Amino acid sequence: MSITLTGSVKERRHASTVNIDRLSTLDMLKVIHQDDALISAAITPCLTTIARVVDNAAATLSHGGRLVIVGAGPSGRVAQQAADEYAPGKTPVIAITAGEEAGSYERGVADLQAIKFGEQDMMLAVTVSGKTPWVWGAMRHAWSLGSPVAAITDDAQSEAAQLASMVIAPELGADAIAGYINTKAGIAQKMILTMITTGLAVRTGRVFSNLRVDLDASNTKWSERQIAIVMEAGGCTRSAAKAALESCNHNCKTAVLMVLTGLDAWKAHELLAQNNGFIRLALQEAP
Repeated sequence: MSITLTGSVKERRHASTVNIDRLSTLDMLKVIHQDDALISAAITPCLTTIARVVDNAAATLSHGGRLVIVGAGPSGRVAQQAADEYAPGKTPVIAITAGEEAGSYERGVADLQAIKFGEQDMMLAVTVSGKTPWVWGAMRHAWSLGSPVAAITDDAQSEAAQLASMVIAPELGADAIAGYINTKAGIAQKMILTMITTGLAVRTGRVFSNLRVDLDASNTKWSERQIAIVMEAGGCTRSAAKAALESCNHNCKTAVLMVLTGLDAWKAHELLAQNNGFIRLALQEAP
């Protein structure tokens, strides 16, 4: 029995790695590493679109909507990780994944309806092929409501891409090894999602300078991290940072503003609320 390599498998064979199985371990890894280094460069032409996604997501959240990241299989796991890493605690950035229903268009629609996805929300679909029925169903539902829809995909001409107003489709080329998993696509997805969630954290006031100021003191580790952040942001002693945090119920942003302005906890809290939680803006209005 012979098998002809046609279509996607043949197209994805990497011309520079056909003899990789003959190389020493070190040389083999050098080839893989050099090829992986090209992923970042492939994402560079997509930065303008990625910026649009961040700005649209920030606008969505500012108006009370949610960013819903969807995916199936490995893409679903990356989507869930991105939502989890956006910020501590319950946030308006959530992930919905296909589970065992990746082949069901109808389940994709139903899962979006189950979370009451509405026109005020935004969808970010993560899909390598752009053809997964569950993802397409979820996207179609979001599209039908007139919600902003973005997609991270390998195929800019796929069904999923046709439903998105913002398409991030880096030209990654073939994987070093063909026929199993889409290694480059997975790495690129992670890099792009990290940019989006980090940029969104900045645009939603969770960052002051280059410090995360939205940390919760949920355990000893995070309590210590809060103290370190307040010390660094405010240029104060450990005792001053602890005192500020204790007086404002361990709200990191409030404590930073207190240290920087000398305001008491209540006035600092009020000033932050008036400036949508942005420390930088609050400082401009501080007495």
